[in-house]
Amino acid sequence: MEKVFQSYYTNSLDITSYMVNKLELNSNDNVLEPSGGEGAFIDELISSGFQGPIDTFDIDEEAIEVLNNKYKNFANISIYHANTLTSNLLNSYSEKGGYYTKIIGNPPYGGWLEYDEREFYKNKFQGLYAKETYTLFLYRCLTLLNNHGKLSFIIPDTFLFLNNHKQIRKKILSETIIEEILIFPSKFFPGVSFGYSNLCIITLKNPPL
Repeated sequence: MEKVFQSYYTNSLDITSYMVNKLELNSNDNVLEPSGGEGAFIDELISSGFQGPIDTFDIDEEAIEVLNNKYKNFANISIYHANTLTSNLLNSYSEKGGYYTKIIGNPPYGGWLEYDEREFYKNKFQGLYAKETYTLFLYRCLTLLNNHGKLSFIIPDTFLFLNNHKQIRKKILSETIIEEILIFPSKFFPGVSFGYSNLCIITLKNPPL
């Protein structure tokens, strides 16, 4: 499926299990999965025994249909057909200084954005590299994380060294606690061309106020 962003759905139980374990979930948590896809992380959250509220967003109609059918009997799972980067609901959470205690996902990357879309995101996320959506998702989700909250993402490793990503590095280093950055070759997913030589799992925590 390819719409505005390029999505690579996470279908490795080893990775989803590892990332859910990194969240250290408890019964008081509320979780955001910002790019629901086929529900791989939601499946793992359920398998872990987590029964708290889970919100997930996706802009792809087919993905939303899959998610709605898959989780129609789960009262704790809310599915939103909306753009995580522009959702008014999420805007309200950001303005309040965060909402979610845990955020997990595989945000889209490598997709094509039209010029007007890039300009819109450049204005909304000033200083960020608007042509690469995964850093927009990372920045956005850090604003949605509450005090003491924790985030675990699987993303390309290019934010670690490219000059275009200097602003997101600054935010990570100045405003979060880096718990782990685990780098591995993208060939871990055989048959999928990501356009990046390496991916990484990054786990961040918000420091106490």
